Amino acid sequence: MHDSQFDVLIVGGGFSGTMLAVHLLRSSSSLSVAIVDRGALPGRGLAYSSPHRFHLLNVPAGEMSAWPHAPDDFLRWARTHYDPAVQSRSFPPRSVYGAYVASLLEATLADGGRERFQWIQDEALSLHRRKGKFGIQTKVGAEILARAVVLATGNFPPANPSVPGLQTSTGLYFQFPWDSAALNNLPTGGSVLLIGSGLTSVDLIMTLKSKGFRGVIHVISRQGLFPRSRRHERQDESWPLFWNEKSPRTVRGLLRLIRQQVQAAADRGIDWREVIDSLRPVTQDIWRTFPLQERKRFLRHVRAYWDVHRHRVAPEIGDVLVDMQNDGQVRLHMGAITRFSADRERAEVHYWDRKSRSEKTLHASRVINCSGSESDCRRIDESFITSLFVQGFARPDPLFLGLNVDGNGALIDYQDIPSDRLYAIGPTRKGCLWETTTVPEIRVQAAALAEHLAGALGHSRGRSRGVLRTA
Repeated sequence: MHDSQFDVLIVGGGFSGTMLAVHLLRSSSSLSVAIVDRGALPGRGLAYSSPHRFHLLNVPAGEMSAWPHAPDDFLRWARTHYDPAVQSRSFPPRSVYGAYVASLLEATLADGGRERFQWIQDEALSLHRRKGKFGIQTKVGAEILARAVVLATGNFPPANPSVPGLQTSTGLYFQFPWDSAALNNLPTGGSVLLIGSGLTSVDLIMTLKSKGFRGVIHVISRQGLFPRSRRHERQDESWPLFWNEKSPRTVRGLLRLIRQQVQAAADRGIDWREVIDSLRPVTQDIWRTFPLQERKRFLRHVRAYWDVHRHRVAPEIGDVLVDMQNDGQVRLHMGAITRFSADRERAEVHYWDRKSRSEKTLHASRVINCSGSESDCRRIDESFITSLFVQGFARPDPLFLGLNVDGNGALIDYQDIPSDRLYAIGPTRKGCLWETTTVPEIRVQAAALAEHLAGALGHSRGRSRGVLRTA
């Protein structure tokens, strides 16, 4: 049983939802907050719930504080609660980070927020107006009323590729890479085909390795690119920010500028990664300055290359991946699947190989979709999102990368009016911000949205109090 009315209801309890709740509870002594999430534990979500030791953070510990203005908070916590030897450039397991985020919520509740917060383990199915508020119907429990609702749903599962025969296979194909049955009962000498070569694919490769799988792992994607690896040690000299208001507002001009900077850095013995990292504070600004046509051009021609250089893997993971490729266990193919068929034990996959410009065939005991999260809300099979569209509360952004929102994250409805009670945080704001999937960006959103909501709901008492120490 749970209370049925709250000031703010957050749908989703991963990093985004949990840190928004923390900021809300700390920005006001009277706001009531609830989180609805399928899981039982705060702060984990899909990203930080993995138990596998090979699933490491992709960003070093020194850059993973949950607080925008306390950069060493996670580092200090990890040294106390995980391993005293953790360094700023260490990449701890993701499960450690999930525990850290949960500890911030627990400390906030212990500091006077417990009576104003509820974690509701359930699934939000639909939203509608009710008595001047919003009513949220859940799968198991009673209807919940809230003055404001925030979507913190994180990344959605990948969509099925449009391949004949794929969805009618005999149980060898899995749309969701984290399906509990996806890696069960694999033949010792079998092979696995992963569709997509991004971070999800690397995670599956590491999961297979941790399970002792010794067969061949095929990976296929249109560009045939794995994420690049981070350096083991950070260079003493970083690269200065080179983008400003006078920089090109076209994709071609920006690429030319980046290449020039990479060459200048190389001439001084500085790695290209420092050049890419120097853009991180202004990536959202760059995206905002691009006209719509330039954003479309970026998505068509540059996105895959940007992703593998910008969203890199921990150096330990990069080393393992290279070794597995050198040993022939991991085989990367550049192409697109054209046909799929399967019997009870083996799938036959035909694909167009872009290097040889010919059709080739692969056989696999399991085929798993690792193509990355679906961002086009029109293709997402989620009843809660559907209910927003049906009632006109929300609409996709012009690029179909997420939901259309204003600068505060307020959902923009089908009459082009920003809501004063419906908001989004995290990946669903990708169309407007582009970079909005990692901790350094989302932690800023959480603090800003909490301050905005507290003021809008009449519960503001100024800026959120400083970091609550949990060590």
